[in-house]
Amino acid sequence: MVLRTTKTVLFGLFLGTLMLIGCVDKFRPKKEIRTNCPQGIEPIRKVLFIGWDGVRSDALLMADTPHLDSLLPNSIYSFNVDRGPYTVSTPGWSSILHGVWPDKHGLTENSFKKNRYDEYPDLLTLLRKHKSVLGLATLSNWDAFLQITSEETYAQRFVTDPEMVGDALRILNECPPDVMLLHFDFPDASGHEFGFSPSSLEYLSSIEITDNYMGQLMAKVKEREAQYNEEWMVVLTTDHGGEGTGHGGQDNLQQTRRVWYVVRTPTLMQNLINDGKIVDLMPTMLTWMNCPLSGLTLDGNSLY
Repeated sequence: MVLRTTKTVLFGLFLGTLMLIGCVDKFRPKKEIRTNCPQGIEPIRKVLFIGWDGVRSDALLMADTPHLDSLLPNSIYSFNVDRGPYTVSTPGWSSILHGVWPDKHGLTENSFKKNRYDEYPDLLTLLRKHKSVLGLATLSNWDAFLQITSEETYAQRFVTDPEMVGDALRILNECPPDVMLLHFDFPDASGHEFGFSPSSLEYLSSIEITDNYMGQLMAKVKEREAQYNEEWMVVLTTDHGGEGTGHGGQDNLQQTRRVWYVVRTPTLMQNLINDGKIVDLMPTMLTWMNCPLSGLTLDGNSLY
């Protein structure tokens, strides 16, 4: 059973990679890859952002996700979040990590050619401008995710989720950053192969496997909080849901456009939001890192 699950993970990930590579602009390793140790400078406040690509809210609620569930008592969270129009990944992650809707960041498909990132900078660019020596890291097994942000100290792509988790744990041990972004693609790949549906056992399994990876990361985060008095904001979210084996052009479908987020800190009290906006996540992370919002043209507001 374990071997069969592992093969399914790798096969689904391979298919997802094939499908997505053809839809985005050419990846430029010399520009996007960074290998410097992202040693942080902030003694207390840190951010771990974990993106679970293509996870429907109803499927997440049906899946067995003990590690995510354990965060809720110290979280602001919602399972009814507007992710905005153009229900493919590049516009979705751009709205999340640039804090504005597509009418501003300019992206409506899986291409970066019409981006207005210079006018509406991403989370890491703004943090770098705020404090030039911050340690910033991005890890992903989807090349295009690395094109959404800039100014990383460390940026790396991976073939499998286990490989990425292993490197993230290494970084957290050896030179923990101030902000780390991770992108898990397996749920999206599984949805494209088996269907984005809570009735798909393979899709639910991909969510549960990703929850297990997140649990490994949270164990390290809690260890650092206990040993070094750090306080980590952990942000979990997705870029879209889906219907059938797709999600593009589904702006008006609840199961595709309305998604979820979880924002955890050690001291937050449980707070369920009934109607959220995905663009609220970036100002929330900026506020946590004491980066001023004044003068920024963001579409969202900090959640706390």
